[in-house]
Amino acid sequence: MKVPLPTLEVLERTRRGEPVDPADVAALVNAWTTGAASDAQMAAWCATAGLRGVPYEASLAVVRALLAGGDRLELGRLGPTADIRSAGGVGDSALVISASCLAAAGGVIVASTGARSIAHVGGVLDAIDAIPGMRSDLGVEQWVLQARDTGIVIAEPGERLVPEERRMASLRDATATAEGDAMVAIAAAARGISGGAGALAVEIPGGSGALLPDIEHARTACALAEGLGEEWNRVVAAVPSERAAPIGGVAGQLLEVREAFAVLRGEGDSALVTAACALAAAALAAAGADGDADSVRQMIRDGRGAATAERWVAAQGGDQAVVGHPELLPQAAIRATVQATVGGTVTGADAGRIGQAARWLGAGRLDPGQVIDPLAGVEVVALPGAAVGEGDVLAIVHGSDAWLVDRAVEMVSEAIVVGD
Repeated sequence: MKVPLPTLEVLERTRRGEPVDPADVAALVNAWTTGAASDAQMAAWCATAGLRGVPYEASLAVVRALLAGGDRLELGRLGPTADIRSAGGVGDSALVISASCLAAAGGVIVASTGARSIAHVGGVLDAIDAIPGMRSDLGVEQWVLQARDTGIVIAEPGERLVPEERRMASLRDATATAEGDAMVAIAAAARGISGGAGALAVEIPGGSGALLPDIEHARTACALAEGLGEEWNRVVAAVPSERAAPIGGVAGQLLEVREAFAVLRGEGDSALVTAACALAAAALAAAGADGDADSVRQMIRDGRGAATAERWVAAQGGDQAVVGHPELLPQAAIRATVQATVGGTVTGADAGRIGQAARWLGAGRLDPGQVIDPLAGVEVVALPGAAVGEGDVLAIVHGSDAWLVDRAVEMVSEAIVVGD
């Protein structure tokens, strides 16, 4: 039997770009899960892997090691099931929530384990926590029963499913090592496989407002995620996208919830509606159900999407009335505007800077123990292509601390460009 390389040797070889046996990578992950390797060593590997990349066989070994640390569900007996998620982009909670409700309205059971915010991008579980009374944490039994009885669940099913992946995500967030094609694909695959849905529809964005630098890296991560899913007989529909501006024009937990419900009421941002319908259609196809983007749009028009959202919110303890009545949702104490200093056309709204401003306000975490402010965030009123006059409102900054809001106004002012 081959003796695994010492952890330090694996780190050094990875840093130098030398081949590392997948078994040695798995041994490193296993050593970390048992305490034989430190968080510092695991963070170093994540950082180097993000920069150097991880070959397919090594990525597969990491997913296997993460799955081995917990239980794994199989939901085949429930009927066609799908997990809908994003690999991390500014505004993606709005996309995931709206696409999930639309897919569930189309007859597929949506069973998603969700994810927390990481780096400058939000997480759907934190967005769910922002809805008064709604729970993002359910036990495995309750999670499965809700999927069966309600047709949709998006929640953390306790500590039993991939606990080490969640621990790794927290570590990557705390040490600024969230990026990397393989790291993004590994996280999405491990989460999706553990939840037991037969199909996984995952949007993987690239650009300043994502964890990957551009769409080419997003395509690479999509191919890797699809291959990893096949190892566990999962049909993976990985959709690459560009994220230069925040999708839906919002960054922040409750703002993204509002925008998701606006989509389902037929009032949402057109780009977000298009993306949500496409992702929902991809989930339907991957799960073997009928439906394309046009038929999904019909679910918005006839109210099935909003009705599904109401059923989902109520099942997890929230007030279903908030879906149709956004005025029932709380608002930040401070709302400051960012105004155009010149007239012209908005030529750019840098999603990365806007996401960083939202995190600065408290919509994300700047340290592991930080409690997220669900009301904080940035609402871009004038997206690229919009014509504006001098003094027009470009964005609204939502927060609870005047000093943080003032700083965020400066950051957003630098992120939105008005030109000829």
